[in-house]
Amino acid sequence: MKPVDLHSGAAGADVCLVLEGSYPYVKGGVSTWVHDLIGSLPELRFALVHVGPEQGTYTRKLYSLPANVVTFSDMYCREPLARGRDVAVLQRVAHAERSRHADARRSSRVLNGIRRLHLEDQVDSSLLDDLASGDLSVGAFLHGRASFELTTELCERLAPDASFLDFFWHFRSMNLPLVRLLAAEPPAAATYHALCTGYAGVLAAVWSHRTGRPFLLTEHGIYARERNLELDRAAWFRETRDRRPSDGTNETIDNATASALRRIWVRFFRALARCAYAQATSVVSLSEANRQRQIADGAPAARTLVVPNGIDLEGFRARVAGTPSRAAGGRPMRVAFVGRLVPIKDIATLIRACFLALRVVDLDVRIIGPIDEDPRYARRCRRLTAKLGLEHAIRFEKALPIERIYSEIDILVLTSFSEGQPLVILEANAAGIPVVASDVGACRDLLEGRNNVDRRIGPSGIVTRLAAPEETAAAIVRLARDPELRRLMGAAGRRRVATYYRKSATVSTYRALYKVGPWPASAGVSSA
Repeated sequence: MKPVDLHSGAAGADVCLVLEGSYPYVKGGVSTWVHDLIGSLPELRFALVHVGPEQGTYTRKLYSLPANVVTFSDMYCREPLARGRDVAVLQRVAHAERSRHADARRSSRVLNGIRRLHLEDQVDSSLLDDLASGDLSVGAFLHGRASFELTTELCERLAPDASFLDFFWHFRSMNLPLVRLLAAEPPAAATYHALCTGYAGVLAAVWSHRTGRPFLLTEHGIYARERNLELDRAAWFRETRDRRPSDGTNETIDNATASALRRIWVRFFRALARCAYAQATSVVSLSEANRQRQIADGAPAARTLVVPNGIDLEGFRARVAGTPSRAAGGRPMRVAFVGRLVPIKDIATLIRACFLALRVVDLDVRIIGPIDEDPRYARRCRRLTAKLGLEHAIRFEKALPIERIYSEIDILVLTSFSEGQPLVILEANAAGIPVVASDVGACRDLLEGRNNVDRRIGPSGIVTRLAAPEETAAAIVRLARDPELRRLMGAAGRRRVATYYRKSATVSTYRALYKVGPWPASAGVSSA
């Protein structure tokens, strides 16, 4: 990790933000939240650490870093092969590394910590001590005898019916990023703050443990559960081990191996989450539903709290002047999705819902957002649109400024598999636009209210089940046919945002959390 010092001679930061696959390289709700939070706390100095898959994944920053960001560092879970892809060269390098580490039998605390992550359901200070020791090199992990023996033991205990070859490579894939990241020295900071669990969360937890500084964890979505959703759809459990096998066969991973590997990945991500929960001074979620999930996954209830996001209502209204015009004179109802075109947003369900709704109402559908994060999924959505004959009704558009969106649509639809607290719902509510959203994260809170007093405001949209195109279509049709319902829901949304979701309240809460004071490096015990 080579931090870029953005201010010559800068001292330690007040806050070190540890990010994974988001700001400043990816557009989206989390990145926007980070950018706004930093800019809203100009009195604090921020160090940013971004954890990415490998160098070259992200080619440019999509946000200009605020002036109070004093250092920026990139860290990578994997490194590209520096010596090229010549097989003979790679084989010689691998043989040399194996010879170098073959007889090294010195015990490694990091390796012991990895063993405990896979076998134990409890996180305590001794496990964090092991992970924080940093005594395992990448070479020793890849080529050392002790590492191979651990791989063998875990395969026998966790996946006795699985292929050892497949287990070997998956074990490396999940743990090598951990070894690489844990070897890094922490940037000097008064507080460490991670925006998810996973690799970034455990890294921030270990840095907090090493330095004795407070660790704040904020989860917009529940990372471990989102990874479960991805594993359910992961094609690589069924892919061939070698796309060009020497014997000409097409050998795929068998069912027993695929099932065992999925269980191990799920357990691994849950273990990383427990490490972050155990060390955190405070564990923040955006809704009560997600807070309860955090507690169920091992977060100490006494340290959890809900901090809803908010928006700058006055600034938003200044940019989005007026209200959307209502459908009239034969104009189709304007329906939009706003967000990243990625599988977790389940845009396929939206497309199928529009196919059903178009049988009874006229719609002009716009899918607005960046496609560069997962171009394959974007192409899949376009192919589905063409297959259903909807190219005349559904348009795909790049990310647009909010004044180009909310003044031109009548209904916002969000069919995600997982969310934290979608900024686009707050924006639609502030603009007086009714919303159809799946029942994930804080969506129900935003559309129906968080408590009895909030619920008296009335609904500002319709909540549907996950992956339910018929239900989503029915909600779109209901709103399209009832202009009075759209008006009432739009008014309720405006009132709810003005009453409960002000950006100033969110910023004030985080200012207080950042000033919480010293926290012991050993944060206690968290049981699964």
